[in-house]
Amino acid sequence: MRGVQGLLSGLLLLGAGGLAAAGGCGGGGEHGCAEDLVCEIVNDDGTSNGHCWGRCVPEPPEGLPAPELVWTGAELLAPSCDDLVWVVPGTAGEVVQLASEPAAFRGRTLPSDAHACPACACTSPSCALPSDVTASSLYMCGEGSEETRTPFAPPAGWDGACVSPGWVGSEQLGSLAIGPTRKQPCAPVVEEAPVPRDAPAVEVAVACRGRLVHDLCAQPRQLCMLYQQQDHLPDGWRHCRRLPGDDVPCEAPAAPGSPWPTYSEKLGVFYAEVNDTRDCTPCTCKAVEEGRCEAFVSAYEDRACSDTLVGISVPEVGICVDPAPGSTLGSLSATWLVNEPGRCTPEGGVNVGELKGEKAETICCLLGER
Repeated sequence: MRGVQGLLSGLLLLGAGGLAAAGGCGGGGEHGCAEDLVCEIVNDDGTSNGHCWGRCVPEPPEGLPAPELVWTGAELLAPSCDDLVWVVPGTAGEVVQLASEPAAFRGRTLPSDAHACPACACTSPSCALPSDVTASSLYMCGEGSEETRTPFAPPAGWDGACVSPGWVGSEQLGSLAIGPTRKQPCAPVVEEAPVPRDAPAVEVAVACRGRLVHDLCAQPRQLCMLYQQQDHLPDGWRHCRRLPGDDVPCEAPAAPGSPWPTYSEKLGVFYAEVNDTRDCTPCTCKAVEEGRCEAFVSAYEDRACSDTLVGISVPEVGICVDPAPGSTLGSLSATWLVNEPGRCTPEGGVNVGELKGEKAETICCLLGER
């Protein structure tokens, strides 16, 4: 383990800026690699990464952001920087997880800018016949301790045809209360907008700082990125750079045959903050023409609507009527005098709010990595 400990100590110092004087294994620098570790890395195509255990990546121009390790994908699958490990070279594959660090950046793409609101409509208003009919033992529908009330209500949705809700004897029939005709208002009808099938899925980006070291790569103007697994990155990770802004071009692709790769593949624009306050105003119905409803209700002594007791016009506030003394109540019928329920128009279903992304970063990666 002496070699492993020595290498880790050297990495920490390199990561903090304590660069080996000659750099790389056997370089003779003050913080060079331990001599018993194998540092020379040969790629599958026979090329060498020099003394870099990891990948040599292009050094950005001075003053521009340094390369990082970036993962993009569905939010539910997003890893953390702790998922990146480093395999110590020259050992039997010993894995060391570097000190936990928070992500340098975590952002998301904007959801689809298509935001459809539902279509709003209204049911038609209507007039409804009285639903509350009650016999009182007192005259003029009076109230008192001696009063008895006998419900005689027609069925729900009564259309005025002859009905016999029961039987009221003469001793219980001093007066008859007939409830109001009613205006059934318009009701909103909401037709939800279809969900677009081709809406792009929201992706997240997780960017982690690697250990970047100078002078460990065979080619000039390259940095050795040490913060990775043995000879490859875990699935989904890329070597990338983040450029502030949402309208920033990536580098031009490298010329054919050039040994200098560029960060030319644009993964997209990701935002550290996404504020989506989009909504739709609720569907409502506005009366544009007032309605009038008035019915003529007839009460009968028998149960077949043939022996008329009373017949009276019933307005929208209801009415009380006194039949002749000694009468009985056995059936009801009704017809419309005025059936003009009015008219309404739908309102609502209007887009409000906005979709806004802040702290945008454009992510550009080395071409061909997956």
